[in-house]
Parts: sequence; structure tokens; C-alpha cells
Amino acid sequence: MKTAEWGSYVKIQFSITLDDGRVVGIPEEKSKLNFKIGDGKILPALESKVVGMKEKEIKQIKISPKEGYGEYNKESVLRVERKSFPHDLNVAVGRTVQYQNRDGERVNFVVNAVDEKSVTIDGNHPLAGLNLNYNVELIEVP
Repeated sequence: MKTAEWGSYVKIQFSITLDDGRVVGIPEEKSKLNFKIGDGKILPALESKVVGMKEKEIKQIKISPKEGYGEYNKESVLRVERKSFPHDLNVAVGRTVQYQNRDGERVNFVVNAVDEKSVTIDGNHPLAGLNLNYNVELIEVP
């Protein structure tokens, strides 16, 4: 049986739950992912914890907010005037919108609230501030 090492190509199957038991993604399905360890295509903390796993091994991996998508930043929640959005855009709670910051960069935000005059948008990653509990199976080290 092969062991995952830095530089190995691996195939994993995983699911993610939060500390309160909520499932991230589709509850009935485990996600599959192929990647090269060390390429930085996935969270570095998850990548490093796959190192040393043997094929068919199942491992519980806890990723803290610091190791994952960062702490929740209240300053990334903005209230903007409704007229800042195109008139024909259906701005609804849960929708992802792009907002241009002062530096001209486009940033994705999720709409949290809408009223006649303003829209509250959140620039935090949806998993920011949360512990991520991965159930990982190393399927293959080709």
C-alpha cells in the first residue's frame, strides 16, 4: 500500500461537517478530489495532514478558522445604498454579487439583507470563523 508524501499525486474522498453537526455541501455525497501535494490547490493545513496517510486509510482532520478561511471579520460586512446596484439586478438575500472597492478591485459579497434604500453585503468567506471537520479517505496514490 502506498503512502502519501510531499509531491505525490493523490485522490481523496471527503465530507465536511461543522462543530454543530451541519454538513457542508450535499449531505448524501462525499466529494472526490485529485491533487498534487505541495501544489497549494487546497487548504495547506488539509494538504499537510494528508501527508503520511496510506491508501484506503480514513482520517478525521480538524481545520481551525486560522488554518481554513480565516476568522470572521465584522468590518467585511457593508451596508451600501440600493442605488449602487444596477436597477435591473435582482438583489436578493443569499445572492452573490460583485462590488468594486476603492482600489478598483472586484470582490465577491453575499447579500445578507435588502430594504428599499440599502443592501447589506458580507465579504467574508461563507466558512470564515468556523472549524471544519473533514472525514478524509485516501483512495489512491497513483
